[in-house]
Amino acid sequence: MIPALADFLHRRFGVPRAQAVKRLTAAAVIAVAIALVAVSTVIIAFDSILSGRSLASSLEVGQVAPRDFHAPISRSYVSNVLTDLRREEARASTAPVYNPPDLNVARVQTSLAARILEFIDNVRRDPYATVAQKIDDFQQITALRLDEQTTAEPIATMTDEQWALIRAETLRLLENVMQDSIRESEVTSILERLPNQVSLRFDSRDVAIIVDIVSDLIRPNRTLNAASTQAAREAAAQAVPEQISSFQRGQIVVSSGTKLEPADVEALEQLGLLQPPDQRFPIVMRAVIGSLMVLVMFGTYLARWRNALLEGQPRLLALLVGLFVAMLGAARVATGSEIYIFPAGVLALLYVAIAGPDVALIGTLGYAFLVGLMAGNGFEVSVLIAAAGITGTLVLRRTDRLNTYIFAGLLVAFVNIAVLFTFNLAQEGTTSERWLELLVFCVLNGIITAALSLVGLYVLGGVFNLPTILRLNELSQPSHPLLVRLLREAPGTYQHSLQVANLSEQAAAKIGANAFLVSVAALYHDIGKLSNPAFFSENQRGSESPHDLLNDPQRSAQIIIHHVVEGERMALEHRLPQRIRDFIREHHGTSLVKVFYQQAVIAAGDDASKVDIRNFRYPGPRPQTKETGIMLLADSCEAALRSTDPQSRSDIKAQVTKIINGYRDGGQLDDSGLTLKDIKQIERIFVDMIEATLHPRINYDAVISKARRTQSMRAVVPAEAAQWTPDNRGPSTGGLDVPSQQDDEEFGDDHARAWD
Repeated sequence: MIPALADFLHRRFGVPRAQAVKRLTAAAVIAVAIALVAVSTVIIAFDSILSGRSLASSLEVGQVAPRDFHAPISRSYVSNVLTDLRREEARASTAPVYNPPDLNVARVQTSLAARILEFIDNVRRDPYATVAQKIDDFQQITALRLDEQTTAEPIATMTDEQWALIRAETLRLLENVMQDSIRESEVTSILERLPNQVSLRFDSRDVAIIVDIVSDLIRPNRTLNAASTQAAREAAAQAVPEQISSFQRGQIVVSSGTKLEPADVEALEQLGLLQPPDQRFPIVMRAVIGSLMVLVMFGTYLARWRNALLEGQPRLLALLVGLFVAMLGAARVATGSEIYIFPAGVLALLYVAIAGPDVALIGTLGYAFLVGLMAGNGFEVSVLIAAAGITGTLVLRRTDRLNTYIFAGLLVAFVNIAVLFTFNLAQEGTTSERWLELLVFCVLNGIITAALSLVGLYVLGGVFNLPTILRLNELSQPSHPLLVRLLREAPGTYQHSLQVANLSEQAAAKIGANAFLVSVAALYHDIGKLSNPAFFSENQRGSESPHDLLNDPQRSAQIIIHHVVEGERMALEHRLPQRIRDFIREHHGTSLVKVFYQQAVIAAGDDASKVDIRNFRYPGPRPQTKETGIMLLADSCEAALRSTDPQSRSDIKAQVTKIINGYRDGGQLDDSGLTLKDIKQIERIFVDMIEATLHPRINYDAVISKARRTQSMRAVVPAEAAQWTPDNRGPSTGGLDVPSQQDDEEFGDDHARAWD
């Protein structure tokens, strides 16, 4: 996309292509950064921005829950609602405290009963009053509520003997009842038992009269002690411990359609699911600030240590950001269910395979921070994700082996279990069934992490054409069309590529670089030679070179240089991953095809000013990674030592050292990230492997000559005689010019192979 736009701007508005590419890349990086902050903010504050928390913010006691609310984190808290409810129950269940029985109440009521009965006696003895008048007088007694039919009339009409018995039984019954403890709450039950306490000698009519009179005269003789009762109830309430409510992550707090009780609203508030409307802005701002912090951290690291990712790989950068926000969105769903089964480690494993362990570590830390923020400052969630991601990153050193992904998944499972125990072992209320469930989730997490990582690599490798392990395995097969063509049309180049692959792989493994990537890339680094295979010495069978027939140094140089350009075109045509194409572009750096440049200078009368050196230089760029730096060195060393015939290890070492030092001193390795220690290790590996491959032979003629002490031959062949020089091999044999410090001073240029 960017190259096409740069070409359009160049053609349409005359903007220099390099400048257009640079500006478009910067614009793309800025767009990706803005997208990261915007999308992350929306995901983190989704409930506040859209529907989630805005719905919950208006919920009150008595309303119906519009949806299921899941606990975003595991949390225990003191429930004030439940504590108050239990304490109120304790108060209600505490018996009231009464004062001791007051005997004066019994005396007063007994005395009142005696006066009432005396009044009845007087009414009964009135000879002038009719029965109706007597009944009317009886009903005027305010302390009694005598029924006319069942009580008043029988009293007025019964005999004196009958009334005397009833009168005596009434006083006896009243005195007996009032001598006992009577509380206000007990009056009703005492009245219900009165008929059973009347003497059996009375019939039902007389029992009803006695009970009717006594019932109205019974009064409580024990009064409530309000102060003592309140103190007892408060003591009972304070004895009730604070009530703890616990929710496990993912547990349903309130189900859809449930009528909300005070405890439900309190739980929503405590778990961060219920926010007042005026809190939406702070929540959104918190998400924005958190996203900006991650952006600054991630961007600063890339600008400082992985600048190539910002300047030259905006597509890969966009993919990394896309994976980040996709996993953040998945975490948004997971924080509402079971976080321990959520495979957060997938992000780290994919980042390791795509961009390297350093980017994976930085990305994991930022991801853990934002998910913890999204879970309501969930420290446990952040630790879980960070631990899983860091473990996967550290374990997955060899991204070229499938079993390392499985091993990483298993270790992620163990780390998840460790985090589970760390944060939940001391938590009360977790049943054994729940523990077993969480342990199963942790194990499944590791398995799912490994499986999704491999699936993700397969999908990303196919859709985005990335050099994943599965894609590299596919490209390493000899049946690939390009390799088949290379074997048939340029067999010498094919064999050379195999040797370079072997050298590069061992050197990369030694210094901790991506050995599988550099090995596969080496197979394709010279595919551009298929356009003119005969112009390269390893494919020439006769003694005559096509370059001799051309007799045009500049044209010969362009043919040699063109194999890089043609190789990139063929790689694009066959959809080789960008990282493989980087090897094709960078394996010569910006070095000079010096053998033809020297010929051009000679043809110009040794006047270098008449020769444009740019026509003899590879377009580059210089190696940008350790892997492409290794390829450059392996390519040159293999070609140089194949064109000579070193007779000893010291010969091999001298030439390898000269080539490597030439590239290093010429600045071709400055952007590769290779350290001096790396270069020394690469040199040792090259010497060991080339020695084993070439099998140097003893120079018997030299030994015999030394033994006979002949004067016509030198005793020992000097090292310089065995070394490769530009004079050993001219353009007719496809010669290779080894860079040196002298060349650097003479041409003021980077050192590299000439045209092999």
